[in-house]
Amino acid sequence: MKIIDITSVLSNDLKSRIAVEDLLLYVKNTHEAEVSIDFSKVLFATRSFMDEYYNTFVNDHGKLNGIKVESINLPDDVLYMLNVVSKTQTGKKMYEEPVNTSTHRFKTVKEMTDWMRTICL
Repeated sequence: MKIIDITSVLSNDLKSRIAVEDLLLYVKNTHEAEVSIDFSKVLFATRSFMDEYYNTFVNDHGKLNGIKVESINLPDDVLYMLNVVSKTQTGKKMYEEPVNTSTHRFKTVKEMTDWMRTICL
């Protein structure tokens, strides 16, 4: 198993989604069956980076071609962000239907103004 220091591949500050694509290429080019990505020197990670990282490396959608990836030594704040992101990835988003909605059509501005006066306090 190869250990990859993420800061040597990217930076101490993990800021963009595109950086995850660079990391993915690096991981694939190791030609290893298993890799550990070491976050110990990371100073900062944005939510967008962690979202893309989660979707690419944690919640594998076939991008890894069977490579097993482990994330190690995540600083507390980076681990917290990864956990926050993971909670937004599961389940279907449910939206409530608006209640008591209707559409009003007006032929003139005066009709609209008169109607607006009826709903204003």
